[in-house]
Amino acid sequence: MAMDIDALLEGGPSYGVVDAKDGFLLYGREGHEAEFRALTAEVEAFADGYEVIPLETPDDSPDRLFLAPLTEEKSFAPRR
Repeated sequence: MAMDIDALLEGGPSYGVVDAKDGFLLYGREGHEAEFRALTAEVEAFADGYEVIPLETPDDSPDRLFLAPLTEEKSFAPRR
């Protein structure tokens, strides 16, 4: 089952979105930590075509999530 990435990138009550150079950064909003953890698990399971990189706090709970499209050349990739 694929996730609707366009809808995800609109943001929501529990998270915001920053358009980064090589992908998108989703960040949890204060007071919505449980909802953001649930969203993180869903994105990790169903975001086809994206590399999903959770960025965790010292207590191992994700508060940010980086999504990098697999079809784009990364600016940090080694040049050949």
